[in-house]
Amino acid sequence: MRRIIVILCACLLLTGCETRYEDAKDTLKVTSEGYFTLIKKWNEEGGAIYRIVYANDTKVKYLIWKSGYGRGITPLYNADGSLQVYEESEEEK
Repeated sequence: MRRIIVILCACLLLTGCETRYEDAKDTLKVTSEGYFTLIKKWNEEGGAIYRIVYANDTKVKYLIWKSGYGRGITPLYNADGSLQVYEESEEEK
């Protein structure tokens, strides 16, 4: 009986608390000891966490992800191949 309860709790924990990209709210919050400002954060099924941030000094946007032991960071690009740069007007969107 105890094993069934543990399995049910584990299933609830793995499926219950995720925020998809479409549901994530835009928020500005300084992170990484003041180097980045968080624009958007969301979780995916399986425990992956994604963040879109910009560097405070260059305003270049980055995608940061973490899943289990894996981590990564990459700059975001526009369709023409130029780097995406955060603009103050994005705060109102």
